[in-house]
Amino acid sequence: MTAPVSTGGLSWGISTIGCADLSLPKICKLLSEFGLRELEIRAVDGRIDLPQWAVDTGWPPLRAAALFVKHQIHFRVAGSSFKLVGNDEKSRDEMVAFCQWADSWGATYIRAFGGGTWGKPLTDTDYNQAAHTVAWWYRERKRHGWQTELLLETHDGFSASTPCRNLMARLTEPIGIIWDSHHTWRLGGESPLESWSQLSRWIRHVHVKDSIGKPSARHPFTYVLPGDGEMPLGQVVEILNEHQFTGAVSLEWERLWHPYLPPLREALTRLKAQPWFVTSVKTVDEHPSPVIAR
Repeated sequence: MTAPVSTGGLSWGISTIGCADLSLPKICKLLSEFGLRELEIRAVDGRIDLPQWAVDTGWPPLRAAALFVKHQIHFRVAGSSFKLVGNDEKSRDEMVAFCQWADSWGATYIRAFGGGTWGKPLTDTDYNQAAHTVAWWYRERKRHGWQTELLLETHDGFSASTPCRNLMARLTEPIGIIWDSHHTWRLGGESPLESWSQLSRWIRHVHVKDSIGKPSARHPFTYVLPGDGEMPLGQVVEILNEHQFTGAVSLEWERLWHPYLPPLREALTRLKAQPWFVTSVKTVDEHPSPVIAR
């Protein structure tokens, strides 16, 4: 359990990985019910092929924008499966389609994984491929006129500060970071303060979740409700407030991949009961990027 800390209020939201079976209107209704405004779309209606899902289910940009305005929701991050290391022509084509969809919907950021495997050090070849992929993405962004930005999540082989910094040193134009604070702590072995001190200049978005050191079906740890585990979540929140973090904090409740987890509603109820949870509820107008389709 984490100790109470003094907080000033952050802009909180969810990743739809925690409610992947819900429709988009039901997802937005859930956020509104809990007074949350930040949306990270990873899956909807049980699907992660989001560009095709939008076509198949009749969700053009203007319809989505109207729904977001109705619930005062900001589409902060579109969660792709793309990897900077190990991608090929097919996955790049899919990434272009994903970015076109996300940009037309007004997403501020698009998430990419670094790739690789934690515990297996990245090679110079891996870093060079990742750097070349980022350069490719910037060329595509310019060619298509996208306004959305690319973020690297601290995940896979990039679950600690050092590999992220090694990549940034090879980039002509750096990208932002999604700080999965659980991964840098549990896998990377870093305290929240260590990770923040190394990565803060690039951090644009933050993931939070909790776990205990008991093996589960897929990991050497088990996810638990926020505040019920060993993760120093209060420290993460305190750091973000102390440094007046203006991005969003997203509860990444990974129920899509870990069905042993209870429904997202239960996790949100527990989250809001934590002594360190204080939200500064923001309307869409207070965000720098509009939700109206571009």
